[in-house]
Amino acid sequence: MENENTNADTNNSLTPNNYPAFATVNRVTVKVPPFWKSDPAIWFAQVEAQFHLGGITNDLTKYNHIVGAVDTEILSQVSDIIQKPPDTDRYNTLKNRLIELFTDSQESKLRRLLGDMRLGDKRPSMLLNEMQRLGGMACSTQLLKTLWLQQLPVTTQSCLTMSTNNEYNEDN
Repeated sequence: MENENTNADTNNSLTPNNYPAFATVNRVTVKVPPFWKSDPAIWFAQVEAQFHLGGITNDLTKYNHIVGAVDTEILSQVSDIIQKPPDTDRYNTLKNRLIELFTDSQESKLRRLLGDMRLGDKRPSMLLNEMQRLGGMACSTQLLKTLWLQQLPVTTQSCLTMSTNNEYNEDN
């Protein structure tokens, strides 16, 4: 008797080959991180990776995930899109507006690069990465190197300058 029940359960179980035609996924969850005001383009790249992993391709679903995850203070700045969303392309409309609002202009980035960059408690490599990100294509490698060296402690500047000069002299 016990074997018959087991066989009956096996025969009635769903396998990939006998799913009903109406089977659908009702909910897919993604882990949306807190919004990054300092770099919304990178934030959206991370969110889109989550969408990809979750198999989310529907525009309305993406839009709703963003609206549900972003802080109300930030959403208030795009209230026109939230209160009256477009009929199509909601996600990209919201994404583009948030990136536009929170991405610094190239002028602002250069101003920050030239005046506000400090080593503080960062590692020198972290400072250099941040400076490269701010400088983008507008700054030469030599200019970034000079600005970066100026932020390092004097003893470190001396060591790096001597090391660079020795390498230069050995190459010539």
